[in-house]
Amino acid sequence: MSGIRFSFPACVIAGKGRIDRHDLLILRKYAFTNGIRGYDDALLLLALNDMCPVHCEEWPSYFVEQLAAFIVDTAPPRGRLDAAKAAWLIRALALEGRIDHPLQLETLLHAIERAESCPDILSAFALDQLRHKLLAPPELSYGVPAPRHAGITADDMAYVWRLLRCRVDGGRLFISALEASSLAMIDDVIRHRDNHPGWQEVMNYVAGEERHIESLRSHPWLLTDDDIATWNERVA
Repeated sequence: MSGIRFSFPACVIAGKGRIDRHDLLILRKYAFTNGIRGYDDALLLLALNDMCPVHCEEWPSYFVEQLAAFIVDTAPPRGRLDAAKAAWLIRALALEGRIDHPLQLETLLHAIERAESCPDILSAFALDQLRHKLLAPPELSYGVPAPRHAGITADDMAYVWRLLRCRVDGGRLFISALEASSLAMIDDVIRHRDNHPGWQEVMNYVAGEERHIESLRSHPWLLTDDDIATWNERVA
């Protein structure tokens, strides 16, 4: 974000490398008077977060809520995340496909939860952050130290279900091929580790959905009874 122009008062705050309560009040009054109203404002907020690792306790909730509200409720199309918004979030929050800052990851999750709909490429991307966390050294594990060879934890399961909760209907988990692929890649990483029992339940859902799709693909639609009998003989 080296191309970001810091006008007053953002330039002064960025120069300090920290954001205290007074700085936040100044930003709200002068820099973001009406909240985050455009993509330039959003990039400025992201840049301030990057350049000010020390901040007051009010900053995280302000940062996450303002960015998520802008991308979901202000930027068109309002109320939902489309392909263009998904692409912007991925570019703005991630470096080489990985989100390292916990506040930026929380922003992504909050935006997905807030939106009426979300393209599966974005939810698959969010799931893939768990794979990066499990592959990374402890100090890079989305801001939460963890043993290098740990498997899926209860916190990881809470993260997964924040993304998949809206995919459950009638006791079944309905996920796209992209989401299933992300889950399968995570499973490849942790298959022989000590994992939370809920993880196997998720993978059983995925396997069951794949079997259901395969059965639909092989179903002889619009055939007569004689045709069905012939079909059954062929596949027996």
